[in-house]
Amino acid sequence: MKKHKSIITIVLTLLSGRTAINRIREAREDGDPWELLDAALNVAVLVTGIIVIVRRLRRGETEV
Repeated sequence: MKKHKSIITIVLTLLSGRTAINRIREAREDGDPWELLDAALNVAVLVTGIIVIVRRLRRGETEV
């Protein structure tokens, strides 16, 4: 059951990533450098989060 929670966490994180990428596109179109920076930092946080989750799953840790 805990592995299912980890998979759900990864899926929700990936969906958040899709939203962050859309925000980057909108910020580029608007030419707003602060919005672009904010969206890029959000993508970076999501990428590192996925890396941590995957690493924990590979180590056999069931609690994410």
